[in-house]
Amino acid sequence: MMHYVFTTDMVAQVCLSIKGGSLNVGSVKYGDIRMVKTIEPQDFDVELESNGEPFLVAFLKHNERFRIQSQALESASHNNADKVQCYLYDVDYLDTGMQRFMVKGTPTFLLFSGGREVDRLIGESDQETLAEFIRNSITDA
Repeated sequence: MMHYVFTTDMVAQVCLSIKGGSLNVGSVKYGDIRMVKTIEPQDFDVELESNGEPFLVAFLKHNERFRIQSQALESASHNNADKVQCYLYDVDYLDTGMQRFMVKGTPTFLLFSGGREVDRLIGESDQETLAEFIRNSITDA
């Protein structure tokens, strides 16, 4: 099961679970809705083992900084869609995931490629910092 987080300029977030089937959103302009997948541990393992394509996982707590950090992640997802898939680690499993990957605090962004972690960015990041992190990490991977 994949979860999606949708944000708009007017609404902070709406979470939606999709189980098989389709989602019809009608006529929506790209600028109104951006989409970043939320990933659960079992889906993470599948993604890690499925291919060597780079993907970024954000560990974010739902606090006062969440909206700003998720917007930076959405921007990174849109601007680097041809290079990296971006995910938000499911908040229901956040503590377990942080232990598994030795994440000491949030926000933390982990970049995986070839089935392993290749880099991490610790602390708050704006769109430019996150984009630069992705470019540099993918180049080095």
